[in-house]
Amino acid sequence: MKRSSMLLWVLLILSPVLAQGQERPTAEVVGDLPTEMEGTSTLFFLDGKLWSCNDHGSLVLYALDTLSGNITDSIVLPRSIYDLEEVTQDDEYLYFGDMGDNNGVRNDLHVLRLEKAALASGAIAFDTLWFSYPDRTDSSAQDFDCEAFVATDTALILFTKQWLSQGGSCYSIPKTPGRWEARRLFDIATEGMVTGACYQPERGRLVLCGYNLFCMPFVYLFDGFSGSDFASGRQQRVELTNGIGWQTEGIATTDGLHYYLTCEHLDAYGITHPAQLLTLDLTAFFSSTSQILSHPTSQSFTIYPNPTTGIIHLPSQGVKAVAVFDVQGHKISDFRNQNSELKIDLRSLPIGTYVLRITCEDGRERGEVVIVNR
Repeated sequence: MKRSSMLLWVLLILSPVLAQGQERPTAEVVGDLPTEMEGTSTLFFLDGKLWSCNDHGSLVLYALDTLSGNITDSIVLPRSIYDLEEVTQDDEYLYFGDMGDNNGVRNDLHVLRLEKAALASGAIAFDTLWFSYPDRTDSSAQDFDCEAFVATDTALILFTKQWLSQGGSCYSIPKTPGRWEARRLFDIATEGMVTGACYQPERGRLVLCGYNLFCMPFVYLFDGFSGSDFASGRQQRVELTNGIGWQTEGIATTDGLHYYLTCEHLDAYGITHPAQLLTLDLTAFFSSTSQILSHPTSQSFTIYPNPTTGIIHLPSQGVKAVAVFDVQGHKISDFRNQNSELKIDLRSLPIGTYVLRITCEDGRERGEVVIVNR
């Protein structure tokens, strides 16, 4: 079956799940980005301008008109990049994250550090922060892509983009040049892949953006945390109404309520979508703390292993039943939670992609895509 057709069937299976949940805002289109910006990977404000850059090739910063998406200025930096996915900053430095690793094959993950003053003086010189993940293995390497990070007072905080687990993990490294092992801090139940981060320490807010396997966008909100201990506050995942094909990559704000997003050009699976600049109003989600739901990371929902050779495990707490569908929409089997640990036996199924419809004890449903690969 063609991938595009498979995606449509999966979406039909999950449509009741996708339709449920809290109010879903819409990211409004400002305008299409010029062809020079089709690979947009990040978004940040600097000196009153909104900047972005592409994820590979020559390192060029482009200033975008916030009313049209047109390019108003550019800065060419003397550096080529392999897969640059995020730019963050503190008072003194810009940090360029050349750490994209979609296929889990890189051993040269690094961040380039540049003094902001160098942009005005023209004396461009980069420092390099090399890093690795001590818990990365060959089988889990695709869960260690990273396209989002922020700078705190003492560290760079990295958010992984997990192609296999469809979640995220938070790591830290010192924000000084050297070779570092990233320290794992906590996991995040993003139910999708994180691609951008926007941190406002003065407001105590952190917003991640991303999309799921079907390029359906979401944002993930943190607030009410202590210092830069993001896991100590409230968390909320907010799905956007934009639908399939919105490969959101960068996020930025000036007021902590109204956000800009960039969407990368997409041409895959029978879907074509232009690179665009978007706006997103999150006022309603921050104006009332009652709308920000507690989401303790210790209760993050995980199924494992995925891909699997046959048996997968789910948390028993909170799960009532699981139905298994093939990608043509046919129900294959049902499982009820009757034990301390819920196991789903897929050993009789041929190699392929399947969808789990999980019914929780509170009546809510969610979907998970599982790959059987022997």
